[in-house]
Amino acid sequence: MSDVVRIAGLGIVVSVLLTLLRKDAPPLGAQVAAAFAVVALLFVMEPLGGVVRAFVELSEGASVRRGYLALVLKAVAIAFVTSIGAELCKDAGERAIGTVVELAGKVFILLLAVPVIAAILDAIAGLLPG
Repeated sequence: MSDVVRIAGLGIVVSVLLTLLRKDAPPLGAQVAAAFAVVALLFVMEPLGGVVRAFVELSEGASVRRGYLALVLKAVAIAFVTSIGAELCKDAGERAIGTVVELAGKVFILLLAVPVIAAILDAIAGLLPG
């Protein structure tokens, strides 16, 4: 809980700092925002590892193949990374680039889904007569 408070507090401080910086040095503002994102991600790495371990244990208990769990975790990671990247681009004033980053993330998530969709279609085809 204290890490969340630290991240939120740091986020507020950085936001106020960015408000001041963007008036005088806009390029520096984007760099400070990116640095904050890296620091915040470093704070959440350990708890995120715990979440991944919990998902692994749950999937083993439910006899879900590790490959499917890996696909879900990769999709979530892609969503997080593209969301942060897109917002940083938009904060830097590059809205179109941010939108392209979001689109790229969606395309890569769709690519990850292809094997799962193929397995579902194969299972359905196996249930159909003929």
